[in-house]
Amino acid sequence: MQAADKKLPITVELQDMMSYSKLGLIGFIALIALVILIVIISIVVKKIKNAPPKPVSIPSESKIKLAKEKYSKLLMNLEARYRMGKVSERGAYQELSKYIRHFVHDVTGIKVQNYTLEEIGSLNIPNLYYLIAECYAPEFSADGSGDLGVSISKAREVINGWN
Repeated sequence: MQAADKKLPITVELQDMMSYSKLGLIGFIALIALVILIVIISIVVKKIKNAPPKPVSIPSESKIKLAKEKYSKLLMNLEARYRMGKVSERGAYQELSKYIRHFVHDVTGIKVQNYTLEEIGSLNIPNLYYLIAECYAPEFSADGSGDLGVSISKAREVINGWN
């Protein structure tokens, strides 16, 4: 019975809350900050995507005329260099695509040179879309697969038909 008479002292000491590792608290705060950051970024991206398009400035007739002359000369030069063998078919198609995109940028202010084919299609300029689409295969393939003369003629039509 003596063992029963001897009671073990039971003491409970509470530890200070800050005596535990702070990693859990830091991790929790970092997780909340990350979630808030993701929410903010998604809201900003959504607003950017839904923003109304910038108004397109209407160029003066003289500006359009100068652009038509400039790019018509560039096309003539490109065609001559291609016939003389100074530029490959692939290189010629790359230049052609660049010229037509820059022409549209010069007369509209739209940075078409940075657009994908799908984005060009959304501009509702069918002749431009079809011309750029025609340039894609020869522009990105190693072997020639286009008719540059026909493509340059179509580019001239796009340029000369611009109002």
